[in-house]
Amino acid sequence: MSKTFKGIITLFLSIIVLAACNTTEDSTSEENSATVTEQTEGKEVNESVDTEEPSAEDSQQEETDSTQEGKSAAAEESTDSITFSSKGESKTEEVTSVSSEQYTIKVIPGFTLTPEEPGKEMLYFDEDDSISMRIEAMTTNDTAFEDLVAGTEETMTAVSSEYEQYDISTIIENANLENAAAYIANFGTEEVISVVFEKEDKLVRLTVYDNEEADLSEAMIKMGLTIE
Repeated sequence: MSKTFKGIITLFLSIIVLAACNTTEDSTSEENSATVTEQTEGKEVNESVDTEEPSAEDSQQEETDSTQEGKSAAAEESTDSITFSSKGESKTEEVTSVSSEQYTIKVIPGFTLTPEEPGKEMLYFDEDDSISMRIEAMTTNDTAFEDLVAGTEETMTAVSSEYEQYDISTIIENANLENAAAYIANFGTEEVISVVFEKEDKLVRLTVYDNEEADLSEAMIKMGLTIE
């Protein structure tokens, strides 16, 4: 084999090797470029995600706001009160929650809840126990509102044949009742008022005994309306 021919083969192989090297370098360069691009894009995505996460300062602020809201709600509950009319004046009294076997009622100072029998209690005015309210509580599974009203009318007939319907629309306007009915019988300076109402799954009958000197009928009815 001549030197010239060997030289040509060597040159040809060198060209092939050089081309292969250039191809490899180009491929490697492209891969490196793609890798850098992906890493850069990934970093941008991560940075974008990181900026959307709430900071510790924001979390602390949210916790502070939540705590303040809780305190406000507790303050409102602790200052719960009842406003009623008595002797031509509007009065507001703070109330205390009192629990019986079947319900909870909010009571103003000067009144005491006393058990009478299961499902029946008496709310007495401490200064004069003739001023009182009998409370009968049951559920809608025990009886129907219409039946309780019919029974109440029969009882009022026995109390006085001259009893009449009693308008309590202004007293119950914010009580969220499903149904309500009321009757009154007057005996000179004294009165007997029966109120029947349906509230959620409860049926309640209030029988109020009051006189002109005390004039606490509205106060007692409004306490009865707080039953839950």
